[in-house]
Amino acid sequence: MLKYYNRQGNPATFETLDEVCANAPAATAPLTGNFRIPRITNPKLVDFPKGLVYIYRSPNLYGGETAARNNTSFIVFSDKRYETKEEAYDYLKGLGLIDIINEAIGTILLEMPEKDVGYGESYLQRCYTLHNALYTQKAYIEVDGERRCPAESEYCGGYGKTYMFGEGAGATFMNNFIAGSRDELIGRVAGYFTYGGEMAEEVKVSQYVPAYIVNGSDTAVHKFREANDTDSYSFSDGVAEFYNSQVPFRKVCVASDTEGDVGKWMAKAFRDMFMYLQRSDNVSTKYLEPTVTNPYQGYVSAPPISRFALSPRNPIFNGNTAVGDLQVTFMYDGERFSHIKATGGGFMAEEGAYLDTWYEVVPQEVLNNTAPKHSVPLLLANHGGGDDHLMFLDETGILLTAGREGFAVVAPMHSGITSIAGEAFPLLVKYMLDKYPSLDPERVYVTGYSMGGQATYNCIAAHPEIFAAAAPMAMPLRNIPESARELYKKYDLPTMLITSTYDFAAWDVEHGHPNEGGLACLQVYCEFNGIAPVKEFDFAKYPMIGRPSDSFKLTVINGEWRNFEWLINNDKGVPMVGLNVTEYQQHSLWPGYADIAFSFLRRYRRCAETGEIIYND
Repeated sequence: MLKYYNRQGNPATFETLDEVCANAPAATAPLTGNFRIPRITNPKLVDFPKGLVYIYRSPNLYGGETAARNNTSFIVFSDKRYETKEEAYDYLKGLGLIDIINEAIGTILLEMPEKDVGYGESYLQRCYTLHNALYTQKAYIEVDGERRCPAESEYCGGYGKTYMFGEGAGATFMNNFIAGSRDELIGRVAGYFTYGGEMAEEVKVSQYVPAYIVNGSDTAVHKFREANDTDSYSFSDGVAEFYNSQVPFRKVCVASDTEGDVGKWMAKAFRDMFMYLQRSDNVSTKYLEPTVTNPYQGYVSAPPISRFALSPRNPIFNGNTAVGDLQVTFMYDGERFSHIKATGGGFMAEEGAYLDTWYEVVPQEVLNNTAPKHSVPLLLANHGGGDDHLMFLDETGILLTAGREGFAVVAPMHSGITSIAGEAFPLLVKYMLDKYPSLDPERVYVTGYSMGGQATYNCIAAHPEIFAAAAPMAMPLRNIPESARELYKKYDLPTMLITSTYDFAAWDVEHGHPNEGGLACLQVYCEFNGIAPVKEFDFAKYPMIGRPSDSFKLTVINGEWRNFEWLINNDKGVPMVGLNVTEYQQHSLWPGYADIAFSFLRRYRRCAETGEIIYND
């Protein structure tokens, strides 16, 4: 039994930074997975100036493992100071931000100007200290030779779903100092709102960032348009929208307000624009030099990349997604699968552990039985090592792709039970098919990232007949049991390995091609699908993939990431094995992966009567 729970169970709190630092270690220590390493106050916050910061925490925040990354974070720079908690709270409440964050689940960081000084260069340096402390997750440090984890980031922070709001003097500070700051500050922001404020001519916005400017200066509008490389324009309901036609969420919205209703416009910016966007930390540095050189690069030039990738997302409010209206339900059942237990020890096999926790993500028409029987696909989605399964669904884009495409997802928590995934997860699939008659047993797919890729391999080795296609991500193929070889004499299974050029798990970074386990995946699943494996890989003749393929596609995703895809056909001309590689990405979750996976998976169904794979191009 895992007994995993990814919420903090806290009441709503409104605290000074000193109170946060004092309360965070004890509050986060009991959360799932945190017993391994002691929680401490972040040393960088001990001497932080008093009276500048208040923090509101909504009830029952996400926490444990990497679940705190599910939290939404608002950073607010006010026009003036609020000397008491009551005044500060009333300010945020009056703007409507507390109601919004309670619904979204997350925190509000209220930063105020220094008394008699205001905002300035020294304040910017404090922002680096404060934001780096609050908006990083599991950032371990050493204290007297012992590993410790600062607690404030989990107690009141998020990661990636961070949005910045400024009013008056706060907006001017954002424009003149934050906008031109390093990636670690402006580059983490997925939405930038200002009401009023000025902007100096000499400031250069250092990173593209979706911006919403109300009563702003022409200088600010021009500079944010330039940073977002806007080339298109529309106007509706009093809002001018400038956007990049190739990457439409790189946009600048501009409006005028004569009524002084700041909160109305903050809410509009968040609900119409910001909440559909997130940042993810996908490269180790923005100054990466290309190491993969091959003829394909002559066709599509490498675009500039940012350290913190901006991507679309599907937010959850009150258990339902904004895109597609999927119901997202945390499930705990301590008995249903308890007869299948892991043995041994370690991260993938905790002695006596079994499947008891999962998320169900289901379209409303499936829940209320209005969808026709066997009409909706089901995806089994397996998280990575140390990841929270809801965070995995969000940060790989599965929630968004499912909302757009209308399929259901089941996502088990499998830390400690990955070794029994092949036995337990097919039963979870059967449970879903029995529970929801609208789900299609002929279109059951499976994917997973890193350790979830291993769970995927385990599932398709034990029960390939359940799945119509598989897309393991960022995981090399390990030993295949002989039982799998016998099964694959009867069943084909379309399989695509998804990886990236800085993925240590499945890619040989030095040589620019899949590593030994990645190549084994191509060889074994070619064999299993009736395609002759190559005798020897030739990377001079076939760069990156090392063998002939029947189709190749090179695209650019979100204006930054070149994506390479090869497909290998069987003797019937059906693509059954694939390799998909995104350039520059390191071993990390990225919202583009879901679309990549589903664009492959959706082509296949497994006939219920014959067990054969049916291909629909």
